[in-house]
Amino acid sequence: MGIFSRLNQVIKSNLNSMLDNAEDPDKLISQTVVEMEAEVKRAKRELISTLGASKRIEKEREETLKEVAVWEDRAVLALRNGDDALAREALKQKARLSKKATEASARANQQLVAADEMKDTLERVERQIEDLKARKATLAQQVRRAREVPGESASSRLGGGTFDELERMSGRIAQLDAEVEAHSVLEDVDRAEVDAKFRRLERAGGDGAIEDELEALKARLRE
Repeated sequence: MGIFSRLNQVIKSNLNSMLDNAEDPDKLISQTVVEMEAEVKRAKRELISTLGASKRIEKEREETLKEVAVWEDRAVLALRNGDDALAREALKQKARLSKKATEASARANQQLVAADEMKDTLERVERQIEDLKARKATLAQQVRRAREVPGESASSRLGGGTFDELERMSGRIAQLDAEVEAHSVLEDVDRAEVDAKFRRLERAGGDGAIEDELEALKARLRE
């Protein structure tokens, strides 16, 4: 189940049960608040985990960039000692690590974008929870009246307002949840495609790129 699927289910099921259930509306609204708050807490923990993953990936990128610099220094050292073959191997290691750092940067940015969207949605949900608490008595009266009026949707029968916003939010949460799950799948596909492209480049012209960088280092040392 996706990060917001449980929260979405709470909103949708409680909107419907307010109309279909003969239970006291005040009790149902209180139950909705409690369940929404519990799911918000759960989602916040998952949000913290997402942010933590982004920070770990960024740290990995920084460490990888340090290794990139180390291998370039080693290539220079090898050239200064007249060992082109060793310098070439050092540059191959540098190229491999540069690719790894680029991929890590992309993953970290993707995690941050997803986290920002999650945070925005959670803030909106929390505002709706506070509205439910503040207007509990009035909303309960709307529910009682709505049970006597046929309609096509929960929000229309409940008279719009807070309930209408909850229904819209349910749709937005479902969309966000689908985007998060789709992003995970696409990220794996994109990463595999990028890896394949790099392998083709390495086979077709990787050695040429290394040779070009090797000559550039030699020119720099001659200056």
